[in-house]
Amino acid sequence: MAGQRLTDKSALAQQPASDDLLMVVDASDTTGSAQGTSKKIEAKNVFTVKSVSLSSAQIQALHTTPIELIAAPGSGYSIMIHSILVDGIYGTTTEANKRTLIFAYGTPSFFPPPSNDSYNITNWMFNAAASRSVYATPFASSASVAENQPWKVITSASITADFTAVIHIAHTIIKL
Repeated sequence: MAGQRLTDKSALAQQPASDDLLMVVDASDTTGSAQGTSKKIEAKNVFTVKSVSLSSAQIQALHTTPIELIAAPGSGYSIMIHSILVDGIYGTTTEANKRTLIFAYGTPSFFPPPSNDSYNITNWMFNAAASRSVYATPFASSASVAENQPWKVITSASITADFTAVIHIAHTIIKL
């Protein structure tokens, strides 16, 4: 309807089809107004990348204290992971033990893995004397999709080395 405000339109009750068009405001293009210029984008090009930084102390406690990377999306929704890239940033000491970094849905009924781990990195930062970036791989026998569950990270055993990390998670919240 011409002249109707976007905020007055009805909501789409499901994921858009890949060829549906979405309206965005390109804030870096001020040719339309000082606030930005309205543009279209195809839904297939839209997903979220969230980056979470972990301190050395958080990494060393990961085996007993999982970190929530993405909050539970709400009833009727799930988190669809597209990829996970982990930047391990070397500190002052090297990890002498083979540890697995495990990503999974997480509440007491789902966590800890291996019952529901979906992605992992084996031998994470093992003998690393420099920073390294690694993609997590899907676990061969991944568990089913979890409705309204947060996405967390944990390690298979304690880590003693000194390094930090940034975890980048490409994901979409989907309606089940």
